Amino acid sequence: MTTIDNIQAQIAPLRKALINHSLYQKLSNIEDIRSFMEQHVFAVWDFMSLLKGLQKHLTCTETPWVPNENAKLSRFINEIVLGEESDLNEAGLPQSHFDMYLEAMEQIGAKPDLMQQFIIQIKKGLSVKEAAQKLGVKPAVQEFINFTFSVIDSKQAHIIAAAFTFGREDLIPDMFLEIIKNEEAEDQKISYSKLTYYLKRHIELDGDEHGPLSLLMIQELCGDDTQKWEDVLTTALQALEHRIKLWDSVVEEILA
Repeated sequence: MTTIDNIQAQIAPLRKALINHSLYQKLSNIEDIRSFMEQHVFAVWDFMSLLKGLQKHLTCTETPWVPNENAKLSRFINEIVLGEESDLNEAGLPQSHFDMYLEAMEQIGAKPDLMQQFIIQIKKGLSVKEAAQKLGVKPAVQEFINFTFSVIDSKQAHIIAAAFTFGREDLIPDMFLEIIKNEEAEDQKISYSKLTYYLKRHIELDGDEHGPLSLLMIQELCGDDTQKWEDVLTTALQALEHRIKLWDSVVEEILA
Protein backbone atom coordinates (compact mmCIF):
# COMPACT_ATOMS: atom_id res chain seq x y z
CA MET A 1 0.00 0.00 0.00
CA THR A 2 1.38 3.41 -0.99
CA THR A 3 1.38 6.33 1.42
CA ILE A 4 -1.41 7.97 -0.58
CA ASP A 5 -3.44 4.76 -0.33
CA ASN A 6 -2.86 4.73 3.42
CA ILE A 7 -4.08 8.33 3.75
CA GLN A 8 -7.18 7.55 1.72
CA ALA A 9 -7.88 4.48 3.85
CA GLN A 10 -7.64 6.47 7.08
CA ILE A 11 -9.92 9.26 5.91
CA ALA A 12 -12.39 6.78 4.36
CA PRO A 13 -14.79 6.73 7.38
CA LEU A 14 -15.18 10.52 7.29
CA ARG A 15 -15.55 10.52 3.52
CA LYS A 16 -18.22 7.85 3.86
CA ALA A 17 -20.02 9.92 6.50
CA LEU A 18 -19.88 12.89 4.14
CA ILE A 19 -21.10 11.00 1.10
CA ASN A 20 -23.93 9.40 3.12
CA HIS A 21 -24.82 12.64 4.92
CA SER A 22 -28.52 13.21 5.58
CA LEU A 23 -28.26 16.43 3.55
CA TYR A 24 -28.66 14.51 0.33
CA GLN A 25 -31.97 13.01 1.45
CA LYS A 26 -33.20 16.51 2.33
CA LEU A 27 -32.51 17.93 -1.12
CA SER A 28 -35.78 17.30 -2.91
CA ASN A 29 -36.63 20.50 -4.77
CA ILE A 30 -35.28 23.78 -6.13
CA GLU A 31 -35.92 25.60 -2.84
CA ASP A 32 -33.62 23.13 -1.08
CA ILE A 33 -30.89 23.68 -3.68
CA ARG A 34 -31.22 27.44 -3.20
CA SER A 35 -30.68 27.05 0.56
CA PHE A 36 -27.71 24.80 -0.09
CA MET A 37 -26.08 27.18 -2.55
CA GLU A 38 -26.42 30.22 -0.29
CA GLN A 39 -24.11 28.54 2.24
CA HIS A 40 -22.02 26.41 -0.10
CA VAL A 41 -20.94 29.47 -2.12
CA PHE A 42 -18.53 30.31 0.72
CA ALA A 43 -16.85 26.93 0.22
CA VAL A 44 -16.60 27.60 -3.51
CA TRP A 45 -14.92 30.92 -2.70
CA ASP A 46 -12.46 29.63 -0.12
CA PHE A 47 -11.49 26.79 -2.46
CA MET A 48 -10.18 29.51 -4.78
CA SER A 49 -8.23 30.96 -1.85
CA LEU A 50 -6.62 27.57 -1.17
CA LEU A 51 -5.75 27.37 -4.84
CA LYS A 52 -4.10 30.79 -4.91
CA GLY A 53 -2.28 29.99 -1.68
CA LEU A 54 -0.77 26.98 -3.36
CA GLN A 55 0.14 28.95 -6.46
CA LYS A 56 1.94 31.46 -4.28
CA HIS A 57 4.08 28.72 -2.76
CA LEU A 58 4.63 26.56 -5.82
CA THR A 59 5.33 29.23 -8.44
CA CYS A 60 6.96 32.63 -8.47
CA THR A 61 4.31 35.35 -8.36
CA GLU A 62 6.69 38.18 -7.46
CA THR A 63 9.02 40.40 -9.43
CA PRO A 64 11.83 40.11 -10.17
CA TRP A 65 11.01 36.55 -11.18
CA VAL A 66 13.20 33.67 -10.05
CA PRO A 67 12.83 30.05 -11.19
CA ASN A 68 10.92 27.67 -8.96
CA GLU A 69 12.80 24.68 -7.56
CA ASN A 70 10.25 22.19 -8.87
CA ALA A 71 8.88 22.98 -12.32
CA LYS A 72 6.68 19.89 -12.15
CA LEU A 73 4.79 21.36 -9.20
CA SER A 74 4.55 24.72 -10.96
CA ARG A 75 2.95 23.03 -13.93
CA PHE A 76 0.53 21.06 -11.72
CA ILE A 77 -0.79 24.13 -9.97
CA ASN A 78 -0.82 26.38 -13.04
CA GLU A 79 -2.93 23.84 -14.93
CA ILE A 80 -5.44 23.74 -12.07
CA VAL A 81 -5.49 27.55 -11.81
CA LEU A 82 -6.15 27.80 -15.54
CA GLY A 83 -9.24 25.62 -15.21
CA GLU A 84 -10.58 27.08 -11.96
CA GLU A 85 -9.84 30.79 -12.43
CA SER A 86 -10.38 31.18 -16.17
CA ASP A 87 -12.37 28.25 -17.53
CA LEU A 88 -14.78 28.68 -20.44
CA ASN A 89 -18.39 29.22 -19.38
CA GLU A 90 -21.48 27.98 -21.21
CA ALA A 91 -21.14 30.89 -23.66
CA GLY A 92 -17.54 29.96 -24.40
CA LEU A 93 -16.15 33.00 -22.56
CA PRO A 94 -13.38 32.93 -19.90
CA GLN A 95 -14.78 32.98 -16.37
CA SER A 96 -13.81 31.67 -12.95
CA HIS A 97 -15.81 28.79 -11.50
CA PHE A 98 -16.70 31.07 -8.58
CA ASP A 99 -18.30 33.63 -10.91
CA MET A 100 -20.06 30.83 -12.78
CA TYR A 101 -21.49 29.72 -9.44
CA LEU A 102 -22.72 33.21 -8.59
CA GLU A 103 -24.47 33.47 -11.96
CA ALA A 104 -25.98 30.02 -11.46
CA MET A 105 -27.29 31.17 -8.07
CA GLU A 106 -28.98 34.17 -9.64
CA GLN A 107 -30.51 32.08 -12.42
CA ILE A 108 -31.90 29.49 -10.00
CA GLY A 109 -33.26 32.14 -7.64
CA ALA A 110 -30.74 31.72 -4.80
CA LYS A 111 -29.49 34.91 -3.14
CA PRO A 112 -25.82 35.76 -3.74
CA ASP A 113 -26.14 39.05 -1.82
CA LEU A 114 -24.33 37.95 1.35
CA MET A 115 -21.42 36.55 -0.62
CA GLN A 116 -21.21 39.70 -2.72
CA GLN A 117 -21.24 41.90 0.39
CA PHE A 118 -18.55 39.66 1.89
CA ILE A 119 -16.33 40.23 -1.16
CA ILE A 120 -16.89 43.99 -0.86
CA GLN A 121 -15.75 43.93 2.77
CA ILE A 122 -12.65 41.91 1.82
CA LYS A 123 -11.83 44.46 -0.88
CA LYS A 124 -12.13 47.22 1.74
CA GLY A 125 -9.37 45.54 3.73
CA LEU A 126 -11.26 43.60 6.38
CA SER A 127 -9.91 40.18 7.30
CA VAL A 128 -11.95 37.12 6.43
CA LYS A 129 -12.91 36.68 10.09
CA GLU A 130 -13.88 40.34 10.50
CA ALA A 131 -15.95 40.42 7.31
CA ALA A 132 -17.84 37.25 8.24
CA GLN A 133 -18.58 38.51 11.75
CA LYS A 134 -19.67 41.93 10.53
CA LEU A 135 -22.16 40.44 8.07
CA GLY A 136 -23.49 37.80 10.46
CA VAL A 137 -22.45 34.83 8.34
CA LYS A 138 -23.76 31.57 9.82
CA PRO A 139 -21.48 30.16 12.56
CA ALA A 140 -20.77 26.88 10.73
CA VAL A 141 -19.78 28.78 7.60
CA GLN A 142 -17.51 31.04 9.66
CA GLU A 143 -15.87 28.01 11.27
CA PHE A 144 -15.37 26.47 7.85
CA ILE A 145 -13.68 29.45 6.22
CA ASN A 146 -11.69 30.29 9.36
CA PHE A 147 -10.25 26.78 9.31
CA THR A 148 -9.38 27.18 5.63
CA PHE A 149 -7.47 30.37 6.32
CA SER A 150 -5.68 28.87 9.31
CA VAL A 151 -4.41 26.28 6.82
CA ILE A 152 -3.38 28.98 4.35
CA ASP A 153 -1.69 30.95 7.15
CA SER A 154 0.42 27.90 8.02
CA LYS A 155 2.46 28.82 4.93
CA GLN A 156 3.21 25.11 4.53
CA ALA A 157 2.53 24.00 0.96
CA HIS A 158 1.93 20.35 1.88
CA ILE A 159 -0.66 21.33 4.51
CA ILE A 160 -2.49 23.64 2.10
CA ALA A 161 -2.36 20.91 -0.54
CA ALA A 162 -3.87 18.42 1.92
CA ALA A 163 -6.93 20.59 2.52
CA PHE A 164 -7.16 21.29 -1.19
CA THR A 165 -6.89 17.63 -2.23
CA PHE A 166 -8.70 15.67 0.47
CA GLY A 167 -10.95 18.22 2.14
CA ARG A 168 -13.40 18.79 -0.69
CA GLU A 169 -16.75 17.12 -0.98
CA ASP A 170 -18.51 14.73 -3.30
CA LEU A 171 -21.44 16.94 -4.21
CA ILE A 172 -23.40 14.02 -5.62
CA PRO A 173 -24.28 16.30 -8.55
CA ASP A 174 -26.43 13.60 -10.17
CA MET A 175 -29.06 14.42 -7.57
CA PHE A 176 -28.83 18.12 -8.37
CA LEU A 177 -29.08 17.45 -12.07
CA GLU A 178 -32.15 15.23 -11.60
CA ILE A 179 -33.97 17.91 -9.57
CA ILE A 180 -33.12 20.54 -12.18
CA LYS A 181 -34.23 18.26 -15.01
CA ASN A 182 -37.60 17.58 -13.33
CA GLU A 183 -38.19 21.26 -12.58
CA GLU A 184 -37.45 22.29 -16.17
CA ALA A 185 -39.74 19.53 -17.47
CA GLU A 186 -42.63 20.79 -15.33
CA ASP A 187 -42.23 24.37 -16.54
CA GLN A 188 -40.91 24.74 -20.08
CA LYS A 189 -40.24 28.45 -19.50
CA ILE A 190 -37.65 27.74 -16.78
CA SER A 191 -33.99 27.13 -17.54
CA TYR A 192 -31.28 26.40 -15.02
CA SER A 193 -28.62 25.96 -17.69
CA LYS A 194 -25.88 27.76 -15.76
CA LEU A 195 -25.98 25.42 -12.76
CA THR A 196 -26.24 22.40 -15.03
CA TYR A 197 -23.16 23.54 -16.96
CA TYR A 198 -21.25 24.31 -13.76
CA LEU A 199 -21.96 20.88 -12.27
CA LYS A 200 -21.07 18.97 -15.42
CA ARG A 201 -17.88 20.98 -15.90
CA HIS A 202 -17.00 20.44 -12.25
CA ILE A 203 -17.39 16.65 -12.65
CA GLU A 204 -15.35 16.64 -15.84
CA LEU A 205 -12.40 18.64 -14.52
CA ASP A 206 -12.23 17.11 -11.04
CA GLY A 207 -12.50 13.53 -12.24
CA ASP A 208 -10.35 13.65 -15.34
CA GLU A 209 -7.76 16.29 -14.52
CA HIS A 210 -7.69 18.11 -11.19
CA GLY A 211 -8.19 15.10 -8.92
CA PRO A 212 -5.26 13.08 -10.30
CA LEU A 213 -3.06 16.20 -10.49
CA SER A 214 -3.76 16.99 -6.85
CA LEU A 215 -2.66 13.52 -5.73
CA LEU A 216 0.55 13.85 -7.70
CA MET A 217 1.10 17.23 -6.09
CA ILE A 218 0.80 15.71 -2.59
CA GLN A 219 3.32 13.01 -3.47
CA GLU A 220 5.79 15.54 -4.85
CA LEU A 221 5.46 17.81 -1.81
CA CYS A 222 5.81 15.09 0.82
CA GLY A 223 8.27 12.70 -0.79
CA ASP A 224 9.76 10.51 1.95
CA ASP A 225 9.17 13.00 4.77
CA THR A 226 7.21 11.12 7.45
CA GLN A 227 6.26 14.29 9.34
CA LYS A 228 4.79 15.88 6.22
CA TRP A 229 2.65 12.82 5.58
CA GLU A 230 1.41 12.96 9.18
CA ASP A 231 0.56 16.65 8.68
CA VAL A 232 -1.34 15.76 5.52
CA LEU A 233 -3.41 13.14 7.34
CA THR A 234 -4.22 15.47 10.24
CA THR A 235 -5.25 18.30 7.92
CA ALA A 236 -7.33 16.01 5.71
CA LEU A 237 -9.26 14.70 8.72
CA GLN A 238 -9.87 18.20 10.09
CA ALA A 239 -11.02 19.48 6.69
CA LEU A 240 -13.53 16.66 6.31
CA GLU A 241 -14.84 17.22 9.85
CA HIS A 242 -15.44 20.89 9.05
CA ARG A 243 -17.18 19.93 5.80
CA ILE A 244 -19.54 17.64 7.71
CA LYS A 245 -20.36 20.47 10.15
CA LEU A 246 -21.11 22.73 7.20
CA TRP A 247 -23.47 20.12 5.76
CA ASP A 248 -25.15 19.84 9.19
CA SER A 249 -25.78 23.59 9.05
CA VAL A 250 -27.33 23.34 5.60
CA VAL A 251 -29.68 20.62 6.85
CA GLU A 252 -30.76 22.83 9.75
CA GLU A 253 -31.48 25.66 7.32
CA ILE A 254 -33.56 23.42 5.04
CA LEU A 255 -35.56 22.02 7.96
CA ALA A 256 -36.14 25.53 9.30
